[in-house]
Amino acid sequence: MHIAILETGRINPAIADRFPRYPDMFRSMFDAASLSATGGAPDTDSFTFTAVPVLDGEFPATVDDYDGYLVTGSAAGVYDDYDWIDPLKAFIRDLHAADKPLAGVCFGHQIIAEALGGTCIKWPGGWGVGPFDVALDNTPRWMPQRDQVRLIHVHQDQVTRLPEGATHLGATGFCDNAMFYVGDSVFCMQGHPEFEADYTGALLTLREDSIGTEKVATALEGLKQEHEGIVIARWILSFFAGHAASRAAETAA
Repeated sequence: MHIAILETGRINPAIADRFPRYPDMFRSMFDAASLSATGGAPDTDSFTFTAVPVLDGEFPATVDDYDGYLVTGSAAGVYDDYDWIDPLKAFIRDLHAADKPLAGVCFGHQIIAEALGGTCIKWPGGWGVGPFDVALDNTPRWMPQRDQVRLIHVHQDQVTRLPEGATHLGATGFCDNAMFYVGDSVFCMQGHPEFEADYTGALLTLREDSIGTEKVATALEGLKQEHEGIVIARWILSFFAGHAASRAAETAA
């Protein structure tokens, strides 16, 4: 499968020389997920990933240019007046209408929810940062049955209303709508499976004035523990592969 990584954000310039760009973080995450896969999880040899910098106004010519799409995180908010925000929402609606599998992470999760009729706001309770346990329910077929998964979060916006037809999948103590899916064509999460502790720590330290010293200190302590981003990466790969297998079976029938 050829997956487009729709790049909606870039590393803060103050630390950009120390860390890879977001699409490269996702590529590394998927490679690590493949190497550690058990139980028949998809191998990344069957996937190709191409970065598409939509924040620069670049979009695929048609929804059929790629087999699936992943929307990255961003410092932007869905309510911001950037030139690429509304075109991205329209493109997301086109993808959904065309039954293209679509995954979203953090800002991606938020803008997919908004584009499909949900609501996202700047949360009055401030930032949610560090590793959080995501309590899971209504798990779909591409995921194993689990009670929770531990995932790094860095966000000050939240989805407060899911799109019509969406199924609630996960919640943290800070964010009720931390994961959702729509059928087998949309899979979204507020957390960051692609983030590692060193990058997250550098980002939180950089933003300490806006996040708050106590929150940052608690998050940095939490980053000393393991998170399960690789587990989520395998679920994303299974989501894409499962959608393709299902549509192939429907065509054959």
